[in-house]
Amino acid sequence: MMWQGQGGGGCFTVGACLGVLLLHLLGQAEGNAQKRFLEEKLKDYDVNTWPNSEASSGRGKRSSLPAGVQLPETPPEATTVKIQMFINSFGSLNAANMDYSIDVFLRQHWNDPRLSFNHTGKDRFTITNPEMQRRIWKPDTYFNNVKDAEIHQVTMPNILLRLYSNGDILYSMRVTLTLACSMEFENYPFDAQVCGSSISSYANTVDVITYEWVKVDPIQLPDELEIAQFDLLSHETESFTQHFVTGNFSGLKVHFSLRRQNGYHVLQTYVPTILIVSISWVSFWLDPNAVPGRVSLGVTTLLTLTTLASGIRAQLPPVSYVKAIDVWIGMCMIMVFGALLEFTLVNWLANKKIVNPASKIFKIPKAVAEDVEDPAAKAPKTYMNHARAFDRLCRALFPITFFVFNLIYWPYYLTEQHKALQVPD
Repeated sequence: MMWQGQGGGGCFTVGACLGVLLLHLLGQAEGNAQKRFLEEKLKDYDVNTWPNSEASSGRGKRSSLPAGVQLPETPPEATTVKIQMFINSFGSLNAANMDYSIDVFLRQHWNDPRLSFNHTGKDRFTITNPEMQRRIWKPDTYFNNVKDAEIHQVTMPNILLRLYSNGDILYSMRVTLTLACSMEFENYPFDAQVCGSSISSYANTVDVITYEWVKVDPIQLPDELEIAQFDLLSHETESFTQHFVTGNFSGLKVHFSLRRQNGYHVLQTYVPTILIVSISWVSFWLDPNAVPGRVSLGVTTLLTLTTLASGIRAQLPPVSYVKAIDVWIGMCMIMVFGALLEFTLVNWLANKKIVNPASKIFKIPKAVAEDVEDPAAKAPKTYMNHARAFDRLCRALFPITFFVFNLIYWPYYLTEQHKALQVPD
């Protein structure tokens, strides 16, 4: 027998309908059985004691022993929590705020013998009920250098709690973290940074919780991982113990070695400033008396360079030391301002009268000399030829000086960038 749906889009048999219903009933029965099993397991479960504590392991039940019978004194063991991180995405480093963001799957593994089982026909349970999850002991793990954090809630809370038959527990969650990173900007934008994160227990000392990285792939990275403006060169993990007045706390660290890519700053900073400096040299080809043209050209290039430098400074924190970009902008300022001062000098020479021909300030070198003024001319003589000769000298002097600066600047800072992350022998 077959039924036609109201929409006319298809039909189904009685057998198919019964099959779907049977699967639904089996799933519901399995869910009820799992709930009853967990309720039974959690009936005497104390969420406030750690898995290997004296109370949870039965070593504290000495009062029920017969008179004269004593157990050897065995101190409670700390619970070992093994950590693994999968870096889903790596946000760009924010130089102004000195932080960065990551989207990470934080996976925590530990063993709770109170929750072991061997009679259900299954080797693991995935606990999705939030109320059940809250009734199971979990480590109070926190990130030491976190500024902001968010557990993803779409479309459901991104939290996994899985219980294995031997008592092993997997507790995984997807979180987006904004983490502080102490950065050094002496070589910016040719800098290399080491940023990382550290986790530990907030309230439980080393006699309660000890953290370890998993042995295989403690930090997992996707093959297609990309970071804006940076190359991720390597990562390292380590364990440590924090010593406070409240006790000693176990913790873990991961360090990411990052090197800044130069393409963005070459196109957005260096090429524009080179063009601005080059434009300022055009004034050397203008007449010494072309005051409006040479003044407007010098002032415009200087203001443009100042505006660009202000935009660069807005991207960085107000540190007190000199950065590589400061050296570059400073040299460009000197070149542009020098061209403006050069015009002041040549304009003064071009309009200064020679009272006594024998009292000329200096003689013009033959290499830059023009036609000598007619000694018989009746008009008052000036140092115009000297001004034009000085212009011709600056046409070569300024580009050569800037070129020599580039020959020193680029090799030095590119070498420093590659040396920054080299580990000494």
